[in-house]
Amino acid sequence: MIEINLLSFCFCSAILIYACYSDIKRRRVSNWVWILMIGVGAPLSIYRLLVRGLPFLLTLSSSILFTFILSYLFFRLRLFGGADAKCLICLSILIPEQPLAQYPFPFALTTLLNAALFSLVIPVSLFVYNLLKLSPEELRANIRLAFIGYKLAPERLGEVKHIRLLHLYEEDGGELNRDFVFGGAEIGEDVVKKLRAHGVREVWVTPELPFMLFITAGFFTSLLYGNLIFLFMSHL
Repeated sequence: MIEINLLSFCFCSAILIYACYSDIKRRRVSNWVWILMIGVGAPLSIYRLLVRGLPFLLTLSSSILFTFILSYLFFRLRLFGGADAKCLICLSILIPEQPLAQYPFPFALTTLLNAALFSLVIPVSLFVYNLLKLSPEELRANIRLAFIGYKLAPERLGEVKHIRLLHLYEEDGGELNRDFVFGGAEIGEDVVKKLRAHGVREVWVTPELPFMLFITAGFFTSLLYGNLIFLFMSHL
């Protein structure tokens, strides 16, 4: 069984490293990656089931169920993309158990929680950036936006890659109204034309993050240390 676990860890590591590369370069990962992951993970889980029986079936079922629910929730809230959700669901099949076994917690959820902790560096970094760039009055007026985005001139929207508008812009009676969009809105040529026509000098944008990087960091952290939240709480 040790050999099976080692094979799972090595295979998953290779998949995640490739997924990081694809996510950084294109902000998307081919579905063939997840099909391959399931194609390897399913036979390994069936073998574990034949060897260990009902206890492993319960472990596998809970791993898939809870990971699917939480991943789908994160996806619907636009906290990450579809590839990230698929990755975690595949991981719940390939490695359903926490290797360190210090907590009865699915490994994929441990990976997700660790990834979420690592991703907190982004809002902190954005806030520090805005703290240095904006005036105190402007920062106070946009304090919530300062954690999730930054200002950019409309003419630069076509230059900067992997960003989304934090507001949806609509014309109404000759005026340009804006409404906050959670998760951001696509930047199209029609929107840029509207902004220029109305003389808008700056807009708030949010970066499209390669969350696969945080999942990969969470994966290796989970292998070495387990659930960081539980580890921290155990030392309180």
